[in-house]
Amino acid sequence: MRKIITLTLWLGAITMLTAQEELGVHLLRDAWPANRTNPAILPSSKLVIGLPGIYNNLLLTNITYADLAVTNEKGEEVIDVNNAIPKLTNSNLVRENLDIETLSAAFRLGKVSLSLGHALRFGAYFNYPKTLPQLIWQGNAQFIGQNVDFSTDMQLNGYHEWYAGVAVSPIEGLTVGARAKYLSGIADVSTARKRLQLYTDSAAYALTLDADLLVNSAGVLEYESIRDLRFNFDFGKLETEHLFSKNNGYAIDLGVYYQTKRWDFAASVLDLGGKIDWKENVNNYGISGVTEFKGLDVAQQLLDDSTNVGSVLDTLEQLYQPSETQNAYTTRLAPRYYLSASYTLNDTWRFGALYYTETYRGEAFPAFAVSAHATLWKKMLQVGVLYAYRNESLNNIGANILVKLGPVQILAATDNVLTVFQPNRTHSANARLGLSLLLGR
Repeated sequence: MRKIITLTLWLGAITMLTAQEELGVHLLRDAWPANRTNPAILPSSKLVIGLPGIYNNLLLTNITYADLAVTNEKGEEVIDVNNAIPKLTNSNLVRENLDIETLSAAFRLGKVSLSLGHALRFGAYFNYPKTLPQLIWQGNAQFIGQNVDFSTDMQLNGYHEWYAGVAVSPIEGLTVGARAKYLSGIADVSTARKRLQLYTDSAAYALTLDADLLVNSAGVLEYESIRDLRFNFDFGKLETEHLFSKNNGYAIDLGVYYQTKRWDFAASVLDLGGKIDWKENVNNYGISGVTEFKGLDVAQQLLDDSTNVGSVLDTLEQLYQPSETQNAYTTRLAPRYYLSASYTLNDTWRFGALYYTETYRGEAFPAFAVSAHATLWKKMLQVGVLYAYRNESLNNIGANILVKLGPVQILAATDNVLTVFQPNRTHSANARLGLSLLLGR
């Protein structure tokens, strides 16, 4: 039982493992995907058609796969959570954002440019304390006489994004842009309240759980009993069922871009006021109050191969029967901010810098980057490198390549190439692939 639960939880984390900051592409001013980071940045072509592309970004703090995987006496690689626990802190984060961009377009009419498009966006956020894996894998004996907080915050969701934008150049060199976005929710499960505290009495070895937990779900969780808990969500699945669902909302992007002969400056805010109101297929599950029970170390019994799991589940169900309601709720998107500048040295070299920040579920995610780009082969090829501080780490070296073959523009970019060489020891990784058609001048 211990091995099964360990492997299941680890693989579950990996599926969610892959935060939203996109740095290198923002500084590729000629690339159509840069418009996703600032609605005022557009290619100089009269017509742009964005073909399907993908962007994925990973963040895993404090531990890596190499901390979990150890070699046993037989020379086999096995998962050992106890080996990773000492590296955890009071706040450990697993976060992913996956964008699947289907089709988009922009066309220029004099000093005005109009754009529209569609994308599927999926997000996962799991913030847990060190005490959570300690309780699950090591039991509560180490916490006798202590009040242990193992509150965990999480959100997993997906939605369709339909957008229409406009960019205007009122004076030479200056462009201001705005983009309105309609959001159609696919599914969501998230914690609205999260307090979970466990006290183990040193005398009677009684356990006291103080809980104030509320989990909201739209089309994901179906709870009948602890034995019958269904989870229905295909993260990253390309689907058309919820193109215009009753779970909907909106967001706004704003941007400004100013160019001189050598310099350019850009500032933008994305997903401003963004939210989704979840009204359809909603379930709310809550546990509240203080419960005391004796003689049962639930975590240890679950992980003991000799334990009758059925009896443990029966006991848990008697103690913790969650309340269930069907109340609509709202989730909010994290506003994202970009501030950047670049300097063109000559026809070949351009250098840039940017600052990025966002605040999601009360936690700030800042980043700073510097870059260098070289334009080669009669502007058919542009290659760039990036060095960034992000996720409290300086170990971020990015690279990107932009190829122009007639009207075809091909983009490949990553903000951390170190992942390619040390995939088991990285805390973050991302990649973008894009294909566009640029027509007319």
